[in-house]
Amino acid sequence: MKKLRIEIIIPLVFTMFAAFMFGFTAPDVSASGFSLSKWIASLELLPQRLEYAGARTESNSDANALPLIDTYSEVMERLKSDYYGSKVDERELTYSAIRGVLHALGDPFTRFLDPDEYKKMREENEGNFIGIGAQLDTNKKGEIFVKEPLPNTPAITAGVKTNDVITAVDDKIIKGMDIEDVVKLIRGPEGTKVKLTMRRPGRTKPMNVVITRRIVQFQMVKSMMADPKNGIGYIRLYQFNEQSDPQFNDAMTALEKKHIKGLILDLRGNPGGLLQVAVDIGSRFINSGPVVIIQERGGRKNPLYVEEEKHNHKRYPLVVLVDKSSASASEIVSGAIKDTKSGTLVGTVTFGKGRVQTIMPMQDGSAVAITTAKYLTPNGTDIHHKGISPDYFVEQPDPETVIAKLPKAKQDDYDPMDPKYDVQLNEAVKVMKVKMGILPKNTLDKLKTTAKAVKK
Repeated sequence: MKKLRIEIIIPLVFTMFAAFMFGFTAPDVSASGFSLSKWIASLELLPQRLEYAGARTESNSDANALPLIDTYSEVMERLKSDYYGSKVDERELTYSAIRGVLHALGDPFTRFLDPDEYKKMREENEGNFIGIGAQLDTNKKGEIFVKEPLPNTPAITAGVKTNDVITAVDDKIIKGMDIEDVVKLIRGPEGTKVKLTMRRPGRTKPMNVVITRRIVQFQMVKSMMADPKNGIGYIRLYQFNEQSDPQFNDAMTALEKKHIKGLILDLRGNPGGLLQVAVDIGSRFINSGPVVIIQERGGRKNPLYVEEEKHNHKRYPLVVLVDKSSASASEIVSGAIKDTKSGTLVGTVTFGKGRVQTIMPMQDGSAVAITTAKYLTPNGTDIHHKGISPDYFVEQPDPETVIAKLPKAKQDDYDPMDPKYDVQLNEAVKVMKVKMGILPKNTLDKLKTTAKAVKK
């Protein structure tokens, strides 16, 4: 009886083993065209297959057994020990992984900042950075151009002008690159040089400019008399950082010594900045009530009210210039001014960023900017993805078109920010003259009212 059982069991075990082996190697047998030599070679992978199968079975037995951070660590260890390619940079892979996670949220404003990026953000918020001192933007063709060289900077000294299109940095073609990556190429250690290859509107040949990087004392405010005869002052605010409000206060003091009777506030191209600074600046133009309403995650609304200590200057008739690049803090200020009827908006529809980011520093010097709330204008309007429509719609003409109409002798001198060429500023002066009673109201009949005529 025992002999009979052994004779039955041995063939049965062999058959089961053969079936087991075939099950593991069947994909290789099929893929190899049933080649015996390739099938034998595939047997060398059996230990790895068994190990993988065991790990997979263990994982499937309890899908939540391994915490996510442990899963990440296990993958990283596998890469470091088994990856065939170049040596794994664990830090860069981790940063890329974090960026991927944040990108999956679908929120372009929630983002990761590596230590270098976070350092540069802090420098800009403090009002100082090392670079050439030029604001960049992307045009409709996807080209990166100089939106404006900042006052008293290396860019100005080197002859860089508004609307110069950058085609290469240190002979590296930048076509198709993100604007943030181009900024990284342009910035560098103090005292080093960077070569920009640019195309200037009205010229057919490219031009090369070599600029020495240095510490740029970011002058947040530019002021002048837009119309000295009629006492119309002008203040351009480039960004909302820690220096903005003190510099704005100084500019107002200087203009008041020139006996201004009206003020034009220029927020064109201003990308925003610090929320508290937006409240500071907005408080200078609004009598009372909230400058902005912050709506937190649970729906709770937190109004940020006017700071009365900012009422240290006389109130003047106000016109605010805005455009598609006026964003975030610029929209907080312009939205508050419009809602409270403290001034008149002129220009084009603003960017439409109505979300608040909180910067959270990490131990390694990096940081993560997370959208933690949305903001509403004093009337409770959410302008996100909509922007703010100005009271009078005025477009800046295309530079190429303007240059083509100029005599050749004057084409090189064209600067769209020069008051004599700045159509939006000139129209703002007209609006101010109407507010001051210098011009009749029908002067503005030709200007479109954005509420009816403009689409974002």
